[in-house]
Amino acid sequence: MDSKQNKSHLQIIFATVFLYLLGFGIMIPIMPIIGREYGASPFEIGLLMSSYSLMQFIFAPFWGRLSDIKGRRPILLFCLAGEALSYLIFAFSSHLYGLMIARAMAGFFGASISTASASISDVTPDKERSKGMALIGVAFGLGFMLGPVLGGGFALLGEALLPEKGPTFGIHFASGSVALICLITFIFAWLRLKETVHLSRSNKRSPSHERETRLSLFGRFLRTPIIGPLIGNFFLNSLAMSAMEATLILFAADRFGWGVKEVSLGFAYIGTLSTINQGFFVRKILPYWGEKKLLTLGLFFQVIGYGFIGFSTSVPWLGLAMTLLSIGNGFVNPTLLGSISLLAKSSEQGEALGTAQSSGSLGRILGPLIGGWAYGHLGMSWPFFISSGLAFLGLSLVKVLGKKLPENAKNIQPNPFQNLNYFQFNNLVFNRIGFILLYEETINFAELYSGTELAHIKRYSISIKSHSKPSEWKLLIAESKLPEELPVIVLKKQNEASIKTLAQFGKLFQNLNICTVHGGWNQLKTEAKAEIQTKDDTGL
Repeated sequence: MDSKQNKSHLQIIFATVFLYLLGFGIMIPIMPIIGREYGASPFEIGLLMSSYSLMQFIFAPFWGRLSDIKGRRPILLFCLAGEALSYLIFAFSSHLYGLMIARAMAGFFGASISTASASISDVTPDKERSKGMALIGVAFGLGFMLGPVLGGGFALLGEALLPEKGPTFGIHFASGSVALICLITFIFAWLRLKETVHLSRSNKRSPSHERETRLSLFGRFLRTPIIGPLIGNFFLNSLAMSAMEATLILFAADRFGWGVKEVSLGFAYIGTLSTINQGFFVRKILPYWGEKKLLTLGLFFQVIGYGFIGFSTSVPWLGLAMTLLSIGNGFVNPTLLGSISLLAKSSEQGEALGTAQSSGSLGRILGPLIGGWAYGHLGMSWPFFISSGLAFLGLSLVKVLGKKLPENAKNIQPNPFQNLNYFQFNNLVFNRIGFILLYEETINFAELYSGTELAHIKRYSISIKSHSKPSEWKLLIAESKLPEELPVIVLKKQNEASIKTLAQFGKLFQNLNICTVHGGWNQLKTEAKAEIQTKDDTGL
């Protein structure tokens, strides 16, 4: 895909994930309420919420691995249809066990969120991976913002339509509405979602890899340097967050007398902050701070935010605590997933992200149980104190990893210079268009070109040394006698020249028609091989 196609695909994935998670958000405020209506204890309410995550934990790597082989699109479509069915069953359940079965089904199909993450990683370059993963966070934030509001609204609407049925009918009505939303999402994805995985690459897996079990896959990534601790941190983050989510509604109801309406508005506030944070601030701050610093700051805010909830004695105090927590969570999630994706092999994106989501599901299995037990046996503030301690443990782990964490997004400012891909570069060469090519002396152009094309590219190419200055580039161009009005292409061996360096060169050379090639010559070779493989696969 070119950059325009990538952007379009990201928009479609964003819309699909948003609708996907809107249904999840709708269920957040109503499950503790219906649990209490059925006489469930805080621990049983935690068990109801854990049933969803238990299935996610089991099947997230399965869907990720299957999508590496079969493709992202068919997996997402199949699971969206299954989600719609599970919420329909929830709507017609009349006892606690029926609700748990329906939630387990929803978790089984909902585990495919790792496939959406892998689809984003398919079309985002390394330096923009964390920004791409932030889109998942934005979609979740929007679902988290609008979902609880719609959930409360649907529940109240159901009660108003048939008041004689009682409050449980309103909750079942809300669940039926989620089933309809999932069906709409399925239709939208069927019409708009495109495939992104390279099937020929995914099928080149060794027999031993095919026989790898889910547990061995989980163990393999946990043993992988840096990736393993990051997955462990993702687990701690999910454990702390889910313990809070399972008990926050009970806490607000018991301490402040909140009902469905107040809970819905409270979650809408949290979702609004999360959306603004991940949709704007994270994407703006990442180029200046990098993943490591943003992750550290996010975990620090979480430590403070969780602790403040437990000490809250008024609604404004609770609002301050949730503000800090929302900002922290918005920093932590995209940087963790982005870092894992950057460190994983390209052919294992689905499995790595699926394993991370699986660890998150394990946290969401244990978190509600721990939170519910602590709420009922230790006191209503204890689930939040426990979550604060877990966030502090994650912060300590990040400090131990230190410089080993990736910072690919750091110092990548918006590029005012055009970036060329292989197709564009190839057109310049084959159409004999003049340009000035600045390249490092180790490049062998005969790897891609021969004959007149090779002669053309050599005619306009100037070898530069690594770490040379823009003033040296200008001098070499003057010595080459090439026309200074020609466009300049900077082709570095490993990393493209910095934006600052290019700006200095443009000012010295008085030529703003400057282009770059992200990834240099190796990137052009990779794109050339991919194009040849595509032609072979399609018979063109």
